[in-house]
Amino acid sequence: MVGPHRNTEPTPGRLVIIDASVRTARIAHTLGCHTVFVQCPGAPVHKLVDDFSGYYSVDFTGEAFTGFVMEVLRPLVPTAVVSLSDDGAPAAATANSLLGTPGTRVDVLQRLMAGASGGEADHAGERYAYTFSEAGAHRWVALVDEGAQPTLAEHVVPERRLTPGEHDVIEAALTGFLDTAGLENGPARIRLRSLDGEVRIIGATPTAGTDEEAELVRRLTGFDLTRSTLRRALGLADDNATSPARAHEGATR
Repeated sequence: MVGPHRNTEPTPGRLVIIDASVRTARIAHTLGCHTVFVQCPGAPVHKLVDDFSGYYSVDFTGEAFTGFVMEVLRPLVPTAVVSLSDDGAPAAATANSLLGTPGTRVDVLQRLMAGASGGEADHAGERYAYTFSEAGAHRWVALVDEGAQPTLAEHVVPERRLTPGEHDVIEAALTGFLDTAGLENGPARIRLRSLDGEVRIIGATPTAGTDEEAELVRRLTGFDLTRSTLRRALGLADDNATSPARAHEGATR
């Protein structure tokens, strides 16, 4: 069994997680729901599953994945299908589009990844904004410079590291981008550049970044993007409501 702290209170629903990391799996196990992990062949099964888990080894990057969704996942009647990895996000979007489950659909994913100006080879001056959306309201949680290794909340919490003018300009750009993309719920890691009052959104994924990034954001802001994503997918109340005040200082609406 993974982790010693599974919630024994029954939680309704079945959560399908594609390309889960060990950190994501451990958080999912604390929610008390039935979890189903869909991993590429070779993933470490024993580090993910517990007595309440299902597991499928599938190449979710191939064309055959559509058949797997309809033949295997559909009969399970999942409450939600999610992925918190860049590799798994397209597969989760495909499953959501096919099954009608809540979560990022293929069209939303495409608009997020395309961004406003397309990919560029030069990454100088790039920043990453981490947001969390709920029912169309977007909370701006953190801002991290490309290649930076922040150690204090003042380095990542938008209100603390930016002037009011800089904050408002970037916040407006993030809100407009997420609204246009149609992201209603869940996290986004948004790549951007800002200079002289202009913001260029380069692209985004509906994830919290790597485990290291998600843990850094949690440690410095008090907001656990991974936990909030899984709870929101199950329709559970957001337990970040009891997090430190700084975790709520970035609502972009």
